[in-house]
Amino acid sequence: MKYLLLLFSSIILFSGEHLKKKVIDRNARKKDTLIYSASGKILGSTYQADYRSNSILYVINSKKDTITKQEEIGIAPNSLKFEDFNKDGKLDIRYGYNSNYYYEMILLFDSNTKKFKKIENVDSPEYAYSKKIKNTDLYYSYSPNGCGKNNWISYLFSIKDYKIIPKGLIEYRQCINDKKGMYVFKIDIEKKILIDKVNLKESDKKSLETQWNLYRKKIASP
Repeated sequence: MKYLLLLFSSIILFSGEHLKKKVIDRNARKKDTLIYSASGKILGSTYQADYRSNSILYVINSKKDTITKQEEIGIAPNSLKFEDFNKDGKLDIRYGYNSNYYYEMILLFDSNTKKFKKIENVDSPEYAYSKKIKNTDLYYSYSPNGCGKNNWISYLFSIKDYKIIPKGLIEYRQCINDKKGMYVFKIDIEKKILIDKVNLKESDKKSLETQWNLYRKKIASP
């Protein structure tokens, strides 16, 4: 009898704490101004992403539970959307910031936990505007890099356990004091190894994804 009373008390306490947490989360969301909101359907359930003026992104499931909170101190984002970033058939969350440089936050959907998790270091400007290369497990970025945005860099990378693994780098240089050209590097344990240099006129004939498709087999396995 004593054991049953103890068990019953524990259930009531757990339920009360869970309800209290939901109420706190809802009240916290209500206090702040909604800046951006987006929704998406994943595995038959609807998820809502709200970015509020307290610099926190709240992700809410169909039960109205806050399942993910991502804080970013500083300026507010200029976009927020659901998209299938890693092309696994399930929507992820992406939003970007404009400061001195443009950078982004990308949260991948975890099918096991039914939550969203940030890709580590993806909010570095070097990984802005990242896209997946078709029929591979590789991604490439695009980041203006000085000289009035006439210079730019692009990283080739893979993602494992929510961590970015750099594989290659393109540096496009066209400023007066630069050694002009498009330089292609392989990255080996944070060391850059030059594998090609292309003149700018020739490099401008091809899209960035086409360039990476030409070099990726020399740099990294899909």
